Amino acid sequence: MRPRLLCCVAILSVATYSCSETSAKASPADVIKKYERFVLEMKADSIAQLFTADAEIGHEGQPAVKGRDSIYSFLSSFKNVRVLNNRDEITTSSIRDDSATVNGGYAQTVIVSGKDTVNVAGKFTATMVRDKNNWLISEMKTRSN
Repeated sequence: MRPRLLCCVAILSVATYSCSETSAKASPADVIKKYERFVLEMKADSIAQLFTADAEIGHEGQPAVKGRDSIYSFLSSFKNVRVLNNRDEITTSSIRDDSATVNGGYAQTVIVSGKDTVNVAGKFTATMVRDKNNWLISEMKTRSN
């Protein structure tokens, strides 16, 4: 698989309709579940809104994508990918003051260019910050199994 596609698939595999719709009651785990749903629906705009303005995403061994706008552009570029299944499983979650770390695993099945079915799985770590009572992802790193 091409490195850029693997990076996208892995990044997409990991975690709100928009920042304004996240309430103080939403937890970091809730953000990951929304991320999971938005990836399944391929909603690049909604996914990007889960991140801080200066967020960074990246897959082990690949260049990082930095900034919410760049994350949106990166995710929007995958017009030839359709997500059939996306599952994120949280293994640990810790909150300390206004920061949180969520670790877990992901599994995803996608169709590329309408013909190739690809299954990927791995681990993710999402670092989050609370901003005006909203949890936002400031960094998300993934690695393949």
